[in-house]
Amino acid sequence: MKTNSLTAFLLMVGMCSAGLTFGQRNAYNDRYDRNRDYEPSRRDERRQDRRMDDVLEDRREYNLRDEEYRRYDNRYEERRGNDRNYGRMYDERDLSRAYDEGFEDGQRSMERAERQERRENYKNFTFGLYAGANSTRFEGESVEGNRLSGRLGYQVGFFVRGGGRLYGQIGAEYLTSSSEFFRAGDGQVNGIADITGNVDQKYLHIPAYIGVKLAQSDRGVSAVRLAVGAEYAAPLGVNNNAFNFEQGDFRAATVNGLVNLGFDAGPLMLGFVYHHGFADVIEGTTNTKRRILSVNVGVKF
Repeated sequence: MKTNSLTAFLLMVGMCSAGLTFGQRNAYNDRYDRNRDYEPSRRDERRQDRRMDDVLEDRREYNLRDEEYRRYDNRYEERRGNDRNYGRMYDERDLSRAYDEGFEDGQRSMERAERQERRENYKNFTFGLYAGANSTRFEGESVEGNRLSGRLGYQVGFFVRGGGRLYGQIGAEYLTSSSEFFRAGDGQVNGIADITGNVDQKYLHIPAYIGVKLAQSDRGVSAVRLAVGAEYAAPLGVNNNAFNFEQGDFRAATVNGLVNLGFDAGPLMLGFVYHHGFADVIEGTTNTKRRILSVNVGVKF
């Protein structure tokens, strides 16, 4: 009886142990199965997270590029220079204003250059008008002071002057001169008496000079000038006179030497000219080489 009870007790303990062991195994298997099912899900989530990160990174890069493109399309430009202008942004209005200012500066520079060129041309190229009076005598002839008024004439003319401190000048003038002539009589009673009288002549002069400005202003507009040259002199006519001289009695052309001392004060000028004749002006008559001293006042442009 006791033996059967012990056997039954041991059998029950063994069955309980086997049941516990089997239950633990099933629980382990269930946890294993759940973990096995859970692990792929976590991996999928991590994979999806990485894809999302990639998508977000791509989105950020796209947004950055898009922002740069919009900035470029809106004509913004980042200019880096010194520390004061580092990172400064200029829009279209700033650039347009800078362009307009640069264009205006260029225009002003051109205008200054044109004004400078005009000043240089004014200094180097001058046109002038003048008029004045003259006194004439012949070679070897002495003129008394009280007889000078009978020899006065006048002249008007123009000139063109070119150059700087060293210059050349050419022009033309109309000149009238009065010269006193003398013809001795035959010395007989009731014969031809001595004749003394003035002969008024009209000439066309074409003077040419080479000169130098002894002193001048910065632009050369005001100056003290000294020039030498020569002139072509052609008679245009003669007045009625006691000697019955006609234009045909005068040489068709003569050449005179010139010395000119001039003073320029801005557009105004004053000049003294000495004309020295190299040939007799009357055919077949000696001592008729003219000596003329003239003074001129004028304006130049």
